[in-house]
Amino acid sequence: MTHTLTRSQTVVAWDGSEPARAALDWSLARSSGGSSGGELTLVRILDRTVSSADYFTEESATERAREVLKDAVDRVSARYPTLTVHADLRSGDPITELRALSGTDTLVVVGTHRRRGSTLRYEWSMGARLAGSAHGPIAIIPEGDSKHHSGIVVGVDGSAASNAAVDFAAAEADRTGQELHAIHAWQEPLVWRDTTEPDAQFLQTLESSHRRILDEALLAASRRYPALGIRASLVRGAPQSALLDAARGAALLVIGDHGLKGMSKMLLGSVSHSIVLNIQSPMVVIPAPHA
Repeated sequence: MTHTLTRSQTVVAWDGSEPARAALDWSLARSSGGSSGGELTLVRILDRTVSSADYFTEESATERAREVLKDAVDRVSARYPTLTVHADLRSGDPITELRALSGTDTLVVVGTHRRRGSTLRYEWSMGARLAGSAHGPIAIIPEGDSKHHSGIVVGVDGSAASNAAVDFAAAEADRTGQELHAIHAWQEPLVWRDTTEPDAQFLQTLESSHRRILDEALLAASRRYPALGIRASLVRGAPQSALLDAARGAALLVIGDHGLKGMSKMLLGSVSHSIVLNIQSPMVVIPAPHA
């Protein structure tokens, strides 16, 4: 399954907040200022998980939300006339509604506050919860800063989700003329951690096997996009740290999420979850393709 999404549907979670504005600005910039056409939907979800006892107050809030949403759509349409912009006002649980809108050909974009202090308060953020259960790619955009960022970083581990992430990242890098920086982090087996240090030959063999994983993951991308600049980094260490370090100056970080089964599917994998909690730059989470 290839996630290119070059002219796909883009859905932006909108409530007028600063994180939502960051999500909208990123989505518009990604569409090259709307000059390439395409479709964008601003979705406003009235959270009805806590119902209102006042019917008239609820009706008034709904009408006001509809007016505000229409104003936002009109402003975007006026600024980007080649972009088809839709308004979608919904009522219900935000995660459930956004998950229903997600899909392999739809990029759902949500904003988030820039991480400051303890990450505990971000454990159940919309981005973390949605990325763990969505049916397609989820972009999580932190409130912006004034610094210029460039390059697209992608995490590689040889899994199906990782390969889908490489597909998406390579397409984005080629479309925007940026370098693709692929990172594969590896560590010695846990059995060695608290016992004796593994010998040099064992580590060299292990490193070579991880190098093959990285090279094989990038083979298809290099063939599909022969003009694409690709930088491959093999890092000995924790993948969370390696990816977060590389993403600090990047325009985008793309990671694949292996996905879990049953009730646990509501949660991200450990690496993805750790990165979302410490997010400092725009990132896209690609779910594992369906078998």
